[in-house]
Amino acid sequence: MHELRKAIAVRDDFIAIAAHELRNPMTPIAGQVELLLSRARREGASPALIAGLERLELAIAHYLRRATTLLEVSRLNAGHIRLQPSTFDMAELVELITRNYQVLAERAGSVLQCHAEPRVVGTWDRLSSEQVLDNLLSNAIRYGAGKPIRVELARVAEGIVLKVRDQGVGIPDHVQARIFERFERGGMDRTSGGFGVGLWLVRQLVEAQGGRIEVRSRPSRGSTFVVQLPRDITPYQRADISQ
Repeated sequence: MHELRKAIAVRDDFIAIAAHELRNPMTPIAGQVELLLSRARREGASPALIAGLERLELAIAHYLRRATTLLEVSRLNAGHIRLQPSTFDMAELVELITRNYQVLAERAGSVLQCHAEPRVVGTWDRLSSEQVLDNLLSNAIRYGAGKPIRVELARVAEGIVLKVRDQGVGIPDHVQARIFERFERGGMDRTSGGFGVGLWLVRQLVEAQGGRIEVRSRPSRGSTFVVQLPRDITPYQRADISQ
């Protein structure tokens, strides 16, 4: 058992280092592409050039999301995630991230809508909240079949509820209980990319903040992912991560 744990630790260290080294060089590249795209728009460059830079920007963003997911999974495996609660407006964060995904949704043929109650202020881990919505929106766009996607944020008595709803392929009943497990693709198209850990990561980050997540889905009718969080996560901080 000791040797097995040692081998797993070595593996996780390697994954963390690899993910870090793969991610870091892309950050300045992403910044340069953003500057070039801004300049191209400002100086009235050809539509073809602007479209090409937009595609490059999306490709880099996708690469960074995957590298970041790999890094976070390695940290979760090692129990290194520590929440950093801060007070902020969740409505502003949800609206910002939704805007950031507008171009990607349009490329997939989906209309992305956001309905957030104003001034939803509370204490959460901001980075974890960003990662949760990032993963849920990425999945909705990937499996949304080019149909409308809706993000909703509302206050409830015990805290807040965040919903991401698509009208895509849906998830079969017999696999819904498994989709929050590591490396589980829920029977969905494996050619679409990803590690099969996004929803597992989401569940870990939600539960670490004292919340819970569930899915409501029917094949060919779409899926709705529902995240519930307390208004203040401070009492729920915990260091243990389920494997």
